[in-house]
Amino acid sequence: MSEDSKVQIKTILVAVDGSDYSKKAVKYGCAIGVPLNAEIILLHVVPMLVSATPYGDTVSDQPFLSLQKVGEDILSRAKKVAGTTPVADLIDHGDPAARIIEIADERRADLIIMGSRGLSGIRRLFTGSISDKVANQASCPVMIVR
Repeated sequence: MSEDSKVQIKTILVAVDGSDYSKKAVKYGCAIGVPLNAEIILLHVVPMLVSATPYGDTVSDQPFLSLQKVGEDILSRAKKVAGTTPVADLIDHGDPAARIIEIADERRADLIIMGSRGLSGIRRLFTGSISDKVANQASCPVMIVR
């Protein structure tokens, strides 16, 4: 293999959702990233809620603030899993699969690592899983940790 054809991993995006699978994804991200001296970015995407009313009432802000706090806690726990490994953390908002893909492109990630939460039954038939969507649509390799 020539020098030009070697794969270089400089940036790893690890999507976290607080599940045990995403904790394992953080461990894999650190295990792969540290020897390569790669930047490791921990990302949590807060899903946006659509208000059931057409009015801009402040009542609909409360669920968003709660989800934001949960997201911050998820990132904090993910950083603890990373231990002494230097990581950057990022919280974003929107459709999780779409934002993971967009941020991976924006940050020029060479690898996305994420856990599989395994939706099952009829729900998976209609919605698919976030990891399936990312794996099928991302422009870089995706590692799904079980």
